[in-house]
Amino acid sequence: MSHVVLGMTGASGVAYGIRLLELLASRNVDVVLSPAWFRVVEHELALKPDGRNPSDFLNVCVRQLHKTYYGDDPTTNVAVNAIYDAEDFAAPIASGSYRTDAMIVAPCTTGTLGCIASGVHRHLVHRAAEVHLKERRRLILLVRESPLSLVQLENMERITRAGGIIQPASPHFYGESTTVGNLIDSVVYRTLSLIDPAMR
Repeated sequence: MSHVVLGMTGASGVAYGIRLLELLASRNVDVVLSPAWFRVVEHELALKPDGRNPSDFLNVCVRQLHKTYYGDDPTTNVAVNAIYDAEDFAAPIASGSYRTDAMIVAPCTTGTLGCIASGVHRHLVHRAAEVHLKERRRLILLVRESPLSLVQLENMERITRAGGIIQPASPHFYGESTTVGNLIDSVVYRTLSLIDPAMR
C-alpha cells in the first residue's frame, strides 16, 4: 500500500477516521473532509477549527482523540500528502489519471453510501470514491449506522457488486482489554488489513 485517499464524512464515529489518519500518515495519504465532518468533530471531540489551517486542526484532533480515548498525549505531528476542500472538484483525486492504490471513507454516512452507489457527486469524497470504483482500485466504506433500512442494504449491495468493500464499524470484544481505545483500534486495524494484510 503506497498511496491512499482518506475521506472523512459526517457520521458519528469520527474517532475511526482520525485514528486511521494517524496510522496512515507515515505513508503517502491524501485527505478530504466533508463539511458535516467538522460539525461532528465539534460534537464528539468538542473541537472547532477556530481559524487553524486544516493540517494543524487535524493534529489537534489526533491529540484530543488520544486524550479522550487512549489516555495519552502524543507529541509528534502527523503529516499528509495533501488536504483537499470538499468542494474542489479540480483536485487531483477527482481524476482517474491521478494514481492511487486505495481509498477509505471513515466514517461513511449512509448519505455518502447512497451517493456513491448512485454515481452522484455532492462533494469530492463522492467523486474520489467513484474514481476508485471506475478505475478498479480498492474502495472501503466504513459505515457507521444502525439499524439499516432496505435502501441502505441495497446500496451496500450495489457498492459490493461494483467492487467496493463495506466494512461495518463493529468493534471486536475479544482480547485482553476492551478499553474504548482498543475497541476503536479493533475496527481500524481490521480496515487497514483490507488494503495491507501486514497491518492486521
